[in-house]
This record gives sequence, structure tokens and C-alpha cells, in this order.
Amino acid sequence: MNRRECLKVTGRGALTVPGRLVVTTCLPVVFIAVMSFHYIPKLLHEILGVAWLLLVLLHLYQNRSWLKNLRQGCWSFGRLLGTVIDGLLILGVLVTILSGLGISNYLLKDVMPLAVQRSIALHQYHVSLPYALLILSGLHWGLHWQGWKRQWQKRINWSLPKMAGRLLAGTLAAFVLVAGVWGSFMNRAGDRLLMKHIFATEAANQPGGIYVLLLAGMLGLYVLGGIVLGRSRK
Repeated sequence: MNRRECLKVTGRGALTVPGRLVVTTCLPVVFIAVMSFHYIPKLLHEILGVAWLLLVLLHLYQNRSWLKNLRQGCWSFGRLLGTVIDGLLILGVLVTILSGLGISNYLLKDVMPLAVQRSIALHQYHVSLPYALLILSGLHWGLHWQGWKRQWQKRINWSLPKMAGRLLAGTLAAFVLVAGVWGSFMNRAGDRLLMKHIFATEAANQPGGIYVLLLAGMLGLYVLGGIVLGRSRK
């Protein structure tokens, strides 16, 4: 099987259905809203978390060909890398949402045993894993960036001159790099990934709009990383 045939079974699947683009757009928006729990009511946080899980499941259903094609084709390093990232992302989503439901203050408060609700381990998973998801989802989005960009260009039928496009892309990339690095420090992302107990961060002391921009910058930072990985594996 040659390289072209291998690429046909990577599971990136037809992104031509408009609903796919809607789901793809809503996923990071809702995720950032869920992570902004300091600024929204706790009940809304739980509702948005469940809504985000449903969006993830819908996204998986829309791209179910990826699961069907796992046993087909050849396994290049690029395909293996993408599959590992996707697998970790799915696992992380499930653990994050299930741990959140376990310590729920509203939706499942009368269902979950008290020992589960008070579990320190579940609480730590729930507050730490979203930062891993931020990285993994950014890499995932970046690896698929070219396909999604083409679909958006077809949908909105809009393009820039080559020089203007490069200038805009460079400006956005610079902004994302600054916001992403700044957001990582302000949110103490490294300590979060190490599962350290953190009660407050500098980011949480900022106005809501700044907090959202910091999270978006962190997500964008790893989208850029995914784009670089996607180009290097070709």
C-alpha cells in the first residue's frame, strides 16, 4: 500500500456536512465556557459540562469512520501520533466529565453517595485534567487544521491575497504565542498537570474577559503546535 492509499484511511472523514462545522466550532467555545467556572453559576457549569460531553459524542459519531478504519491501512508515525492523541483525548474527556458528575452539587447531588461527592481524588481529577484536555484538543485541532480551514473557506467563500493572508496569519500567531505562554503561567498549567492542589491562580483574579482570552490563547498555542506537527509528518 503506497502513501496515498495510507492517507485515505486515516479517518479524517468527510467534513462536508454543515453540522460537522457547527459541532467543531461549538466544541472549543463550550469547553472554554466550562473552564470559566469562576465566572458562571455552578449549575450552569454542570449543564454546560454535560452539553459539552454530548457535543463530543456527536463529534465522534460524525467521524465514526475513524473508528471503523483503525484496523485498515498502514500505520505511519503521523497516523500513530494522531491516534494516540485522539485516544488520550477521549479518555481524558470521559474521566473529566464522570468525575464532575461524581462531585456534582446539583444535577446528581441526590443520586451520588456522599463518599463519592466528597472524594478528594475525583475533585483533583476534575480540576486538573481540563488543562491536559486543553493541550490535547489543541493538538487535535491543529493536526486537522488544513481540512477544517478548507471547509470554512468553502462555506464563507472568502479569501485574502497571499501577502495579506500571510501577514494576518503571522500577526495572529504572534498574539496566540504571547497569550498562550502568558496564560500558561497565569493558570499555573504545569502545576495543574502535576495534579498539585491549587486553590487560586493569578488568572482567576483577572476580569472574565481576560480569563477567557488566556484560556483561548493556551488552546491556540497548542493548535499552532498541532499545525507544526501536521506539516512535519507529511
